[in-house]
Amino acid sequence: MEPTIEKETSRDDLLRQGFHPMTQKELLESINGNTVHGDYEYSGHRIYKTFMDPNGEMEAKNDWGSEESGSWSIDEEGCLSVSWEGYWENWTAVAFLIEGKIKFYNIEDGSWQTTFHEVMPGRQALDI
Repeated sequence: MEPTIEKETSRDDLLRQGFHPMTQKELLESINGNTVHGDYEYSGHRIYKTFMDPNGEMEAKNDWGSEESGSWSIDEEGCLSVSWEGYWENWTAVAFLIEGKIKFYNIEDGSWQTTFHEVMPGRQALDI
């Protein structure tokens, strides 16, 4: 997985370009009960896999071998909120489906948060 360039794009940039945020229904249908494979920036480029359990819980592992669990929810406006039990970053972000990838932008400042490059059906192995 190549590093993404989303850090250079903001939520407002996407809206100006005519992209529309995903709805609650669209995002739920995409990720609920599935495993996502994505990337983010933290001390460099990081990749991860997360199982989005339909009961609102999550299990994740990144390419450093760090494992984490937490909870997730999608509000009526389609914003995904994640809350980790340990030290991983908690956040809430709006989602855009662009070229088959779900790109998330933080609701507080509009900056890129993470991208789900692949949504795999059901529970998959979390090893990177």
